Amino acid sequence: MNASYGAGMTPRFAVVTAALALSACLTSCGDERGSGTAGSTEAAETDTQDPAAAEAEMVSRAEHLVIGELGDAPIWEGVTANGTVMDAETVCVDRTYGPTGGLDGDGGSAGYVVVAFPGEELGEPQDGKCKDFAPEPEVEPVPVDVPAEVEGDPGLLVRTDYGAEWPLKVDYAVLSCESKTVMGRGLLIVTMEDPDGNAYAVNGTAQDHTDLPGIGPIWADDPDVNGLKIDISPVINAGLALCS
Repeated sequence: MNASYGAGMTPRFAVVTAALALSACLTSCGDERGSGTAGSTEAAETDTQDPAAAEAEMVSRAEHLVIGELGDAPIWEGVTANGTVMDAETVCVDRTYGPTGGLDGDGGSAGYVVVAFPGEELGEPQDGKCKDFAPEPEVEPVPVDVPAEVEGDPGLLVRTDYGAEWPLKVDYAVLSCESKTVMGRGLLIVTMEDPDGNAYAVNGTAQDHTDLPGIGPIWADDPDVNGLKIDISPVINAGLALCS
């Protein structure tokens, strides 16, 4: 009978050993089952996280990232961060100096930083506060109604093809290019007609060798730089290409 327990093993010792092994198995198996259940529960909670909790997590993460980017200079001592959700993928974080922080040691606003999710990309620090920040709205361009008689003209330029770089005040224009030889020199004269039938000299050569006015009256101002016009070179280059 002893042979069934192995050499030198008594029946009592075998029973105790088996009981210990069973107890260990029950404990470890229970841990594994419990661990699996906790993991499933956690995943379920993540999947069903309410929007408010998700936004709060984005804000907390953005604030942490912005503070983490600051150096150890005394100017940043005591700085705080306050994030605001701008949209589903953007958090704006206001930075505020400590009571004795800042360039003059008077505290106050330290500008703001925009954090883009899900990549957690930090924008460049900006002056002002988050209330000054507004994402550029996506605006569909208004279609341009081009008359049938010019629709197929190779010199036709349309505002919607240029977006913010469109340099004219009119919705479309028709370019022409004329090659002329003056005193043995080859000249390229670029002119343009607006929707009202008014003709203009586009390039400097056209202004020097025609009686047409320049395009100043229909040349748009640069919205970003006071006193300057939007770059007109795309129009000139399109006109010169007609002569090639």
